[in-house]
This record gives sequence, structure tokens and C-alpha cells, in this order.
Amino acid sequence: MVSPLPPARNGIADYAAALLTGLATHYDCAAACEDWLAEAPPGIPVVDPALAHRLPGEGRRLLYQLGNNPGHGGVLWALRDRPGVTVLHDPGLLHLYESTGEDRASILAGMRHAVPGLAATYARHLREDGVSTRANHLLFDLAGEVLARSRAVILHSRFALNRLRLAHGAAATAHAAVIPHLLPPGRPPDRAAARARLGIAPGTFLVVTAGFASQAKRLDWVLAALEGLPALRWIHAGGVPPALARRIGARATITGHLAEAEFDAHIAAADALVNLRFPSAGESSGSVARGLRAGVCCLVSATGAFTELPREAVIHLPLAGGAGALAEALAGLAAAPERAAAIGAAGRRHAEAEMALPAIAARYREVIEAAWAVPPPAPRPPPLLRVAADRALIAAALAGRSGPCRLRLDGPDPGWLAECSLAPGGLAEALLPPGAALRAARLEGTDLLLDLVLPA
Repeated sequence: MVSPLPPARNGIADYAAALLTGLATHYDCAAACEDWLAEAPPGIPVVDPALAHRLPGEGRRLLYQLGNNPGHGGVLWALRDRPGVTVLHDPGLLHLYESTGEDRASILAGMRHAVPGLAATYARHLREDGVSTRANHLLFDLAGEVLARSRAVILHSRFALNRLRLAHGAAATAHAAVIPHLLPPGRPPDRAAARARLGIAPGTFLVVTAGFASQAKRLDWVLAALEGLPALRWIHAGGVPPALARRIGARATITGHLAEAEFDAHIAAADALVNLRFPSAGESSGSVARGLRAGVCCLVSATGAFTELPREAVIHLPLAGGAGALAEALAGLAAAPERAAAIGAAGRRHAEAEMALPAIAARYREVIEAAWAVPPPAPRPPPLLRVAADRALIAAALAGRSGPCRLRLDGPDPGWLAECSLAPGGLAEALLPPGAALRAARLEGTDLLLDLVLPA
């Protein structure tokens, strides 16, 4: 498995470590991680990703855990080198590409490939001004490369699969499968012990939000909902950006990042775990999985992957009037705590039936073995264009194209080639359209071969 691992402050790192425990019953496992302090489950070695190919064993399978943040740059680079099964935790990968230094031409090409009808209009801020708007992160997923390079792709919801299918087509997603988010191994903390450990007085109705408070998790709605419910206590178990922390002020206790045991204790102590999401790109939530395991009443937004949780197992909150709907739901639960307990119990039953680690690990094995039963698809070479060494003919041949491309110039005159190379900006600026990136240039006989990436 190639993935971040604890102690990285990354929910996917925790997921990967838990999944390794289950996969170890089926495979001789090893973990490849860039962090030399990474912690895998007992008995599972951690190796440098660059050396993973040297591990013993015939037919070694490769499983990649890929999320939409800079901690997964190494995972993407490893996938480019060797195809495997990829777990796509978030179908929107634009932030990953931007935060790991991918060049703008490649990003624009990926945006155009996914949704060409939107790219011409909505990518113009990036194309013309170098500005990436929040709208881009919702509209453009950049998952095309991962779909093309993976033997199989695993998603955690039908919503995420349908989103990719709409953007990339049925053929590009034919090797995708849905496996629900897993439950962490082990038993959750005892509720009474967890409340005593945190100093929660008997009779106090505790609302918990958890994880890093990205803007999409709508802690602003939670704050607005709780302003009219002063008797309810609120703890945020995780980190909060400084500006949002100042807004929350004294209304909530903010713990900052917690070790796993402390994180689980805060969730187990809750009467209600609130996990809102707007906008949603189809991502799932490890915090909700932990809440379901602990039998806590979970309140989630009626959007994205959360809509696939059974109605009796969670409370689905409408996006319209989000703060008001949350306030009404919390007030009702505080007045009837037995209802919160009943919903939490139903959530636990659902999780134990559908998300338990042994069953999830067995489904992973099915996908992995099916993927290795057929040879990986051969990578599609970029188009090769043969053009006479003339600026006008080159411009005409490249017009309307985007993405990787190879250009063969028929026997250019050495004097003409020297003139282009010595021009301000060099060969690329002299011969290629604006925004085109020259990756490599070499002579083959009397011809000049150029490897390019053309902008969208």
C-alpha cells in the first residue's frame, strides 16, 4: 500500500493504517510512505516508495490511497510510475495538483478533458489571469489521469462514482467499484468513561464537531444554530483556522489536533455528532464512521455521499436554511435524549452490518484480484504530428489542440533552427503557441522531435 500513514495529521492516513490491519489477513502487506517516521500496524514493514519495487514476492499487488491534499503528491507520482488499484477518497483532485506544483498547462488540459463544455468559460480565470477560484475546485475534478493509470478505482459512494461517470464517461469508469468507508478496528470507548474523562457533567447535552474545520464543513452554521441554545455544550475535536476560531470565540471548546484515542473519546462522549458539508464533491467522512461505530446520533447534510446513509441511522439536514434546521434538530434531541440514543443505536447496527473491517477487507481483495487477473491497459501515446519546419504550418497543426503532443519537424535547416534557438525566450517561444510547454527536444536523423504540453 502506498499512502500517508500516522502520525500524519491526515484522515486518510488513519484509514490506511486501519485497512492494512484487515488486508493483513489476506496478504503479506508492506506500506510505502515518504515519512520515515510513519507508523504501520505491528508486523507490517514501512519502506521508502522509491524502494518498494525491490520488495520480495511474485505478482506484488499495489494499492494507492489518494486524497485531495498535498500529503498525497508522492502517491500520485508513484501511481504514474507503476499502475495499481487506486482508492479515490475525494473525486475532486484540483487542490492536489495545484498544491504539489503541477504545471498550469497540465492542469488546464485536465480541466478541459473532464468537462470541456465548462472549461472554456469557467477556467478562464486560471487560463488568462493565473487565478484559481473556489468554483473551479467544485466544477473540475482532474481525476482523468488517475482513471487512466489505474488498474481499478475504488470509491466510497455511488454519488462519487456517478459524478465521475458524468464527467469522464462510462468507458473511463468501467473499472470503478464502490466500497463503503470502513469502521476503525477495535471497540469504541465506553460512553460514560469518555464523558467522565472529559469532565462532561451528567445531564449536559454535548454537541461535537470533529476533524479539521474546512470551510465546507460549515462550522458557521453550527455557530449560528447554537447561539439560541445556550444550554448545549459544544466541543470541536480538531483544528480550526484562526479566523474561524476567532468567530467561534468562547462558544466552543477547540481542542486542536488530537491523537486517535483522544479523538475517539470526544466522539464517544457526544450526544450529537454534527458533520455538515456544503459544497460536497462526493467525499466521505471518517468522523461519521467513528460516530456510527460509537452509537452516537449523527447529523449530516442531505447531500453527496451522506444521502446514501439510511434515514433511520442518521438525521439528514436540508441545505436550505441549514443553521435553522440544525437548531431545530438539536433542540428536539436535547428535549428527548432517548430519540438521540435510538438513532445512534440504529446507526451502529447499520455500520456493523455494512462497514465492518473484515467485510470491507474482503471486498478490497475481490477488487484487487479482479484487477490483477487482466493485464493493465497499455498507455496511450500522445498524438504525433509531422510538419514542415515553418512557423505558420506549425501554428496551423497545433491549433485547437490541448494536452500532451509530439511534434516532428521534417529536416529543419540548421541555420533556421539556430535562429529560433537564439531568439528571446528560446526555441519554445519562437515556434510554439502561447502557454505551450516544451518538455523535451531531440534530433532523430535529420528531424527534430519535440515533446509538448499544449494549454486548454
